[in-house]
Amino acid sequence: MSWDKPDYWEMLIRRSLSRFFMLRALYDKPSHGYRLKEAVRQAAEGCCEPTDAMIYPALKELVENGYVEVKSESQGARERKVCTLTPKGVEAYKAAATAWASVLPHIQDAIDVAKTAKGEMSEREAVAAK
Repeated sequence: MSWDKPDYWEMLIRRSLSRFFMLRALYDKPSHGYRLKEAVRQAAEGCCEPTDAMIYPALKELVENGYVEVKSESQGARERKVCTLTPKGVEAYKAAATAWASVLPHIQDAIDVAKTAKGEMSEREAVAAK
């Protein structure tokens, strides 16, 4: 995949956001895989559609590294694996939130520069024009 194609950057963004929103959803409440996927989809508000191929490997990694624990829960004849953040997972979520908060203004600045280079009005200019 080429760096000069939006698909490359969208893939990186989807991967990062999916992981961040997974932590966010599990911070709110324990969840099984499908509910977790839906929570990520809703949190991303259409900017990325998480797939099973994104969610389950990331979930496996979270479990293997001690950020999430999984317990089996019976619902009638069905058994579901319910994921819960561990204390280490809560700290990871807080660290991720801090990292995203620190980088977002810089991302917006870089976007403004790209828009200006294309002849579009930057967000700062739009706010100032109002």
